[in-house]
Amino acid sequence: MILSLLLACTAPAPTDTAEPTDTAPEDTGGDTAADTGADTADTGELADRGLRLGIPSYAHPTSVDWPLFVAGAAATGGFVIINPSSGPGGVVDAAYVTAVVEAQAQGVVVIGYVATTYGDKTAGQVDTEIGRYVDWYGVDGIFFDEVSSDCTTWASWYAARAGTANTLLGHDAWIVYNPGVITCAEYLDAADVLVVVEGARFELLEWAAEPWMADYRPERFAYLGYEVPSQYLGETLSAVVAQGVGFVYVTDGRPPNPWLQTPRYWDEEVAAVEAN
Repeated sequence: MILSLLLACTAPAPTDTAEPTDTAPEDTGGDTAADTGADTADTGELADRGLRLGIPSYAHPTSVDWPLFVAGAAATGGFVIINPSSGPGGVVDAAYVTAVVEAQAQGVVVIGYVATTYGDKTAGQVDTEIGRYVDWYGVDGIFFDEVSSDCTTWASWYAARAGTANTLLGHDAWIVYNPGVITCAEYLDAADVLVVVEGARFELLEWAAEPWMADYRPERFAYLGYEVPSQYLGETLSAVVAQGVGFVYVTDGRPPNPWLQTPRYWDEEVAAVEAN
């Protein structure tokens, strides 16, 4: 449910209408939990860190905010999500080509934004966008936004899309699903990271992790919060840690797109995440 560059997405997910007809490939390349529910996935170097930043860095690379996003991700062992035009767009943006290479040189995982519109977008459309990110920008993985909350029905469809990313990249891609709410563990069969929370602070006051999440390491989950005032930064980060979530990004930005610039407390946020 992350807000794209052109469209605010603050309403609850619509009812899924498309029929998931794809079957996931035998090896999707994603992390697979054991049958017992215990987390056996290897998420690479990021697994050696504590709390870290997972940033929807939707500022253009020529902006003053982009290098700040990258520096924050580098300092905390995190990732950034690029979103040239509510997806990869229709033409290559040379500024992103350079920016991705420079970010990766700093050890930052760079992930491309693809909206799936809760399954209304066809498999072909999604796979085409994945291919553009791989061919044009050399990303490390894909951030699937607007993921259906009905993971029982849709898990194989999304796993097939993750398989496309793995095939096109020629290695295990970094795969992030964003339903924006807690769904079920089946999505983690193909996704490295599952966004279990996205919303404004006032919407998140009653949020709590589900018991099954305790079977997975914190870096398998992400929390994205907006309209978070500076006085609530500390307690928000503490709550994220207490609930067993390893990736976080909070901002005081507001809709229609809170992800276009760093929050006014950016330095404090980076320092606090580094300290956890």
